[in-house]
Amino acid sequence: MNYVIMDLEWNQPVGRANMITDPVALYGEVIRIGAVKLDRGLTETARHHSCVIPKYYKTMNSSVGRVTGLQSHAITYGLKFPAAFGHFMKWCGEDFAILTWGEEDEKILHSNMILHGIDTENLPKFYNLQIIFDELIVKSERQYGLAAALEYYGLPADLKAHDALNDAIYTSRIGIKMDFPKYLPGYDALIEELERQRLERAKKNVKVFSGIHNGENVFTAKKYVLCRCPGCKKIMRRGAFYHDTPDSVVTRAVCAAEGEYMVRIERCAMEDGTYKVIRTVIKMTDEYREICRKAEEKGIRATAEDEINNKHTD
Repeated sequence: MNYVIMDLEWNQPVGRANMITDPVALYGEVIRIGAVKLDRGLTETARHHSCVIPKYYKTMNSSVGRVTGLQSHAITYGLKFPAAFGHFMKWCGEDFAILTWGEEDEKILHSNMILHGIDTENLPKFYNLQIIFDELIVKSERQYGLAAALEYYGLPADLKAHDALNDAIYTSRIGIKMDFPKYLPGYDALIEELERQRLERAKKNVKVFSGIHNGENVFTAKKYVLCRCPGCKKIMRRGAFYHDTPDSVVTRAVCAAEGEYMVRIERCAMEDGTYKVIRTVIKMTDEYREICRKAEEKGIRATAEDEINNKHTD
């Protein structure tokens, strides 16, 4: 079996209103495909690079242009996606797996295939080398980018970054240092465990703030009332906070991806004269819904103007 280290570059719509949503939500349209082929012994045997002409996002998004150095004229030549993808798959050969740095490349490839009516069922197995590196090698909650991983191994950063082929070369260099094949048999179990942990985190998150000298504004200060989803970490929309006790407030918050939560902020007076604040974000249940309902029924709001979360986006 061969290993194909793949990296994509994609353009994005100029403004959310211009995003294609049918037949798929197209967050990015492929404009470059880069890849390095390694044999079973991790010896490089070939490289691939293709330019792809976008069907919809033909004007270069300014943010993408700044990162890649590409301008709109640079996406007017090459092959249309079906031809470019077919050429790439033929180059990959018969027996291979695809490895990427991060999960976005696989998602973008899938959406572009659906966009052009290409069957996704025949794709080979994908492996995310970044997850293996983060979880099994450095064993850190930090998400390492390519530059940080190169630095970790003392590898040269001698190529222009954010170029599909160059980034594939970087990923292959890192993967070889990782000796990644030894981690592949346990990959599915790793992904299942990470998903289990994510679901567990999505149920509840507790954060404690200590050494607070002024306890009067803890129910209104942005630092304490800004509510992030324990699962996806995005800021949630919420209602007003209502007191369920004199020293605590509750509200309902909603994440589009993970659902409804109860948020509770508790103020605790300490012996040294300072305060401790405990913010709990927990998956909504009938019990917690009843707590919120009773607090709302009492009608004692934390503040008359309490819309901080709803004025911020992630």
